[in-house]
Amino acid sequence: MMTPRLLVTLLLAGSIAHAQPAPKFELASVKLYQDDGVSPRNLHNSYGPQGIDFRETLAFIIADAYSTPLGRIQGPGSLTKEALWAPLRVGYDIVAKAEYPVPRDQLRLMLQSLLADRFKLSLHWESKTGPVYRLVVRKAGPRLEQSEATGGFVLTNTPDGLVFRNSEMLRLVGFLSGRVDRAVVDQTGLTGLYNFVLKMPPSAGQDQAAVKKSEGLSPETPSAPDFADALKQLGLQLVPERAPVDYLVVDSVERPSEN
Repeated sequence: MMTPRLLVTLLLAGSIAHAQPAPKFELASVKLYQDDGVSPRNLHNSYGPQGIDFRETLAFIIADAYSTPLGRIQGPGSLTKEALWAPLRVGYDIVAKAEYPVPRDQLRLMLQSLLADRFKLSLHWESKTGPVYRLVVRKAGPRLEQSEATGGFVLTNTPDGLVFRNSEMLRLVGFLSGRVDRAVVDQTGLTGLYNFVLKMPPSAGQDQAAVKKSEGLSPETPSAPDFADALKQLGLQLVPERAPVDYLVVDSVERPSEN
């Protein structure tokens, strides 16, 4: 008779034998982006049916590959903040193609493989419980235009506010997380691409340190612009509470050889 331990062993062996290798791009080009400080940076990130076209900092590329806001990328305790962000601030042109059309989630997995292969990126997740804002849909429902475009994400600053085009909720959460006094987590359940305009509070576009100084606060004092009215127009709201938040911890990363 087969013992429970033997059964578990065989099941695990079968799982390992049938484990699928990480998906990879068929072709990929990685080049250092040279910023001359004069020409427009023209940063972009575009997902097509069969590949990606990025011109971004390495930090943004990692955040996009792992669907996490930039503010949740950290280094291990042994790595200083400057040692972490010096390589992550470098910009790259990455153009890569899959063998055949695949969904965006699959392209992100391929981008993770590229980062591991070419940048020797090693990382892990850590969860920390603390004060957060949950981004949720109001009872009346979302007021967002479903995007039908096939291009990449575009963010434009206009007199009417910040115009988001082809935007996942990840983009809005990342933007808000850098401008309020606690992490923002997406609990909208919205998984598509959307077009919308976020009307900015008067102080939100200013340098936060300058705003705090003008208010007689130290730079360390939390100061969150009130986005309640702007989000209400989109059928969304921020709900404060305590909850676990996942952080992406970069253990090591290297500059790749160009091709």
